[in-house]
Amino acid sequence: MSIQVHGASWWAGGSRIVNRVSLEVPVSGMLGLIGPNGSGKSSLLRLIAGLRAPSEGAVLLDGRNINGLSRRDLARRVAFVEQEVSTEVDLTVTDVVALGRTPHRSAWGGSRDGDGPAIDHALRCAGLVELRHRRWHSLSGGERQRTQIARALAQEPSELLLDEPTNHLDVAHQLELLDLVSHLPLTSVVALHDLNLAAMFCDAVLVLSGGEVVANGSPGDVLTEDLVRRVYDVDCAVTHEPESARPHITFLPPRRRATGAPRVTAGYADRA
Repeated sequence: MSIQVHGASWWAGGSRIVNRVSLEVPVSGMLGLIGPNGSGKSSLLRLIAGLRAPSEGAVLLDGRNINGLSRRDLARRVAFVEQEVSTEVDLTVTDVVALGRTPHRSAWGGSRDGDGPAIDHALRCAGLVELRHRRWHSLSGGERQRTQIARALAQEPSELLLDEPTNHLDVAHQLELLDLVSHLPLTSVVALHDLNLAAMFCDAVLVLSGGEVVANGSPGDVLTEDLVRRVYDVDCAVTHEPESARPHITFLPPRRRATGAPRVTAGYADRA
């Protein structure tokens, strides 16, 4: 296994945010983390990335506890793209992507022969070649997100961790991004809100609620009408794509309130 988490918990402010989570991701596998807001997805990713130490349990990479890895060795191995990245530094897209090469450079900070090809490859993968000379402050939210993902790819990691990578992206770029990640020869863990994107691209999904694992397995086994109702408190209809047999979820409008006033249900399917 590439990534293993054994009974990991993390406390903050007297509250247990992540509660005894265990998971395994095989080499080149893609695991989707799903769950409501506040379920612990981002905190779990930060534990796997080594940015926080678990209060209990352990995180292993190829059987080795990440606590035994130096920051430099861990950065060469794991790339993490968080939800929001803010900076006032006026860098170009290429400058930002080049930051991904930092763990591979010498203590003197000099560039290496492999930096240029790695940066160019990352720009192509993220569809940023035409934007490479644009300034960060001039980019849209989606363009900034793709730039940060290109920075992670330039790092040439073995493991890629993405926290809500489809935020700020239009539908076409959401599909392109996750298709890219699903075909990369590396292990990935991706936190997603869109259950259909998780079903479409992930090899397995892990459902969190209140910091605990509710379900873990293939999208077809996990994403059932009963689970969606229990975890998200919404009704849905689950069908399966004829060719892939992957589930597709159609959300149904919420039941009318006791007063008879309907809730706003824009974008949801009508109940049959």
